[in-house]
Amino acid sequence: MKRMKKTLFLLFLAMLVTFCAAPAVTYAASSTSSSTTKNGLVEKNGKLYYYKNGKLVKDKLGIKIDGNYYKISAKGVCKKVSEAAGRAGIQLEKIGRESTKSKTLKKAFTWCSTQITYAPVTGSPASGQTKLAYYSIYGFKKKVGDCNVMAATFCQMAKVLGYDAKFVSGYIISSYDSDGNPVLAKHAWVTIKISGTTYVYDPNFAYVQHTLNNNTAAHSGYKMTYTKTGTKLQYTYYSSKKKLLK
Repeated sequence: MKRMKKTLFLLFLAMLVTFCAAPAVTYAASSTSSSTTKNGLVEKNGKLYYYKNGKLVKDKLGIKIDGNYYKISAKGVCKKVSEAAGRAGIQLEKIGRESTKSKTLKKAFTWCSTQITYAPVTGSPASGQTKLAYYSIYGFKKKVGDCNVMAATFCQMAKVLGYDAKFVSGYIISSYDSDGNPVLAKHAWVTIKISGTTYVYDPNFAYVQHTLNNNTAAHSGYKMTYTKTGTKLQYTYYSSKKKLLK
């Protein structure tokens, strides 16, 4: 009996030593599911919320989280968006929102026409990628580009603000030949339909007016209407099929 008790005691000691020597296991809370740390993305009732330093983040036009882009509502609900839309929202947050949507739109236009340095664009859209997505991402990342980049960055920011903005590729008159016929050059701009009227927004034209011509006159690229004949304050625009737009 004593020998059996001694054997059981020794077995108990061996098990105790083995347990104590086992490596400790730590469990890291996932940033996508932690509701205890309140840090990172948290899913609740089928919706995603983002916490930073223990506080719920609300009302963001664009934010990058774990390599993805989101828009966050006033109640803190996260909605995943494309990279182009996410970068546009982030840029809008950087330049600062105004008291009204229209004032913020004008601020976005000013940024595109003054903070993007004119330079030839390298590369082209990937297969399946739209011109709007390619040129806007290019502009937000590099802060350089041509008329395509200036128009695309503005168009994408306008869309994030809720406007029915369209990126337009076409032509403008660059010069006239010896017979007086117009010579067309490729160009890009944006249109937004407001209260039934289609307005033209041309950040590159504003860049030319302000940067090259030092012209601060009204209507220099912002909220214009199509015209049949170009003036110092406006281009004459043609569609991609070289049809006069009016």
